[in-house]
Amino acid sequence: MKTFCKWKEKELLKRADVFADLVSEPRFVCRKCARVANTKKALCKAMPLATGLRVLDEAG
Repeated sequence: MKTFCKWKEKELLKRADVFADLVSEPRFVCRKCARVANTKKALCKAMPLATGLRVLDEAG
């Protein structure tokens, strides 16, 4: 399966049911594109969401 990070807009619209499942109750964030998902393997550079939010807050 292609990681969620590489999905294009058309894929998001076409696969809305899968998209909804991936983002419900997110636990991980991608360090590259900041997309979130509830499973680590759906993202290319996943890290726990709480850690990711802290890093993004410190950078901004």
